[in-house]
Amino acid sequence: MGATLLGSVLKRVTAPPTEEIRFTKRGFDTDDAPGQDRLEFAAFQLLLGYELGVEQKNHDELVIRLESVQREFRGFVYEGAVMGLALRDALSPRPGNRITESFLAGPDFDSAPGSKHIFMAYIGIGFTLAHLPKFLWRRALPDYRRLADFPAMRWMVMDGYGFHQAYFNHRKYVNLQSVAKGHPGFDPDPYTNRAIDQGIGRAMWFVYGANINRLVAAINRFPESRQGDLWSGAGVAATYAGGVGAEELETLLKAAGRFRPELSQGSVFAVRARVVSDTLTPHNELAAQVLCECTAEEANDIGARENPILADGDSGAIYELYRQRIMQHFR
Repeated sequence: MGATLLGSVLKRVTAPPTEEIRFTKRGFDTDDAPGQDRLEFAAFQLLLGYELGVEQKNHDELVIRLESVQREFRGFVYEGAVMGLALRDALSPRPGNRITESFLAGPDFDSAPGSKHIFMAYIGIGFTLAHLPKFLWRRALPDYRRLADFPAMRWMVMDGYGFHQAYFNHRKYVNLQSVAKGHPGFDPDPYTNRAIDQGIGRAMWFVYGANINRLVAAINRFPESRQGDLWSGAGVAATYAGGVGAEELETLLKAAGRFRPELSQGSVFAVRARVVSDTLTPHNELAAQVLCECTAEEANDIGARENPILADGDSGAIYELYRQRIMQHFR
């Protein structure tokens, strides 16, 4: 019971102060940011989950604490917890200690404690990679073949990596539009940076505090070849994290223009993550109705039906196939 000694040390050494999460501290554009309070609170839940995941001795006790968080923010706390578990795998004195796998898959996937939060778990693993030297990356990565929604959703790891980079260094990855390179376990796949861009687009929803006009202007400053993936990320964040009402969502949909299918595809991803984890909220329903022009149940059905879960291979082409199948519904 309780925390492990290594976990307590890791928490003390690696967990950032809460102040580091605040938008003003990060230098985000917080003027007229309607979603700032809600989005900051979501980020705080991720940090809470990380602190729990990195120090708790067993999964049962960890889950009790994670489940105590209110439903609408529970996905964020699970995301943070998996980040902590993956860090423990990477730094464990026993190579091959697969703490993350046992949490997400275990001997029986259906009974694994973190299985229903698999979408957010993939993102959390990406957060971990951003904190590690690249020679440790493979120790942090689980055997994806044992996890749900493989192979397509494995690329959400790179989405998580991109979100982290843009959230904690938005001047470089948003303002200067830098492109990250060199990702063990994903290179030389040419799709890597496209998956990262979806994460950057998701982070931009936070960077601009859900201010639609500033978000759209920022996306439009990127090269056109990158804008579709950024819109996809914005769709994920606008639907999953929220922070605005119907009028702002309608403005976002109109502003997407020819990238509307990408925006809607991101929204489908978010709804699917919410449904699988049983954390669907009225905002998720509203976002689906506006951004997908269907109910959340129908959006989830699209995501479930089009997932090439049985496809051979593990390349970015599988992930893109999944995205294109979803986008076809909105063209």
